[in-house]
Amino acid sequence: MNPSGPNRPRAIVVAATVVALLLAGLLGWWLGTATHLPGSHSEREPLPVIGTAPTWSGLTNQLGVRVDSSRFKGKVRLVTFLFPYCTTYCPLITAHLVGFENTLRSAGIADRVALVAFNVDPAGTGPAEMRAFLAQYGWNPRDPHWQYLTGDPKTIRRIVTGGYHVAYQKVREGEDPGAGAALAPQPTVVNRLAERAHADYDISHNDALVLVDGAGRIRKIYDQADVVSDRRMFADVTALLPPGALAGHPGPG
Repeated sequence: MNPSGPNRPRAIVVAATVVALLLAGLLGWWLGTATHLPGSHSEREPLPVIGTAPTWSGLTNQLGVRVDSSRFKGKVRLVTFLFPYCTTYCPLITAHLVGFENTLRSAGIADRVALVAFNVDPAGTGPAEMRAFLAQYGWNPRDPHWQYLTGDPKTIRRIVTGGYHVAYQKVREGEDPGAGAALAPQPTVVNRLAERAHADYDISHNDALVLVDGAGRIRKIYDQADVVSDRRMFADVTALLPPGALAGHPGPG
């Protein structure tokens, strides 16, 4: 065949088309791979919807200010359950979340996330003890990013046990907590507030941390709130934020 004959332009067109298809295929493969690189949102399955977080009105925070559940609309929430005189897990969880809040600030998303705690001793302690407890473990009680809430014991029971399915009960010193209580050894943490109050009882409750999205849906429950890693919590929290919320800020190292 004469290479300079009339079939040459057609051959050039076919060759160019083949190259273009190969390049398009390579681009498609690269884009598909890039969306599944480690750390990308696309590689992670969406967090399931476990249930609906309870709503309320008329609770009081650590400053004595009324707080309704509507305050948290649109915000991701990390919800926990604290006893101001606790000498086991509550101080550890509080110190842990104080550190995690620093991570949220560094990432520029602290205003998109609320730390919410419910006082599981509403009959025995109130805002004064709640303020002292938060301050004792590193949180400025006047910082609104953390809302530590209390109220009528029946309302707190409805929210904590009825809504979040977290059981709690008052146990006097030397009293058997009863069947079903945790038998595993618990850490002992210094709590000067409890010492000053001469507290002779404990509130036995689950060591839980609940992740709630901006629409008020429960998306994850961490059963060991004191030891869940910042990296894991950060990944789960940011997965519930709008795309681009991080704006280039790094997460935990």
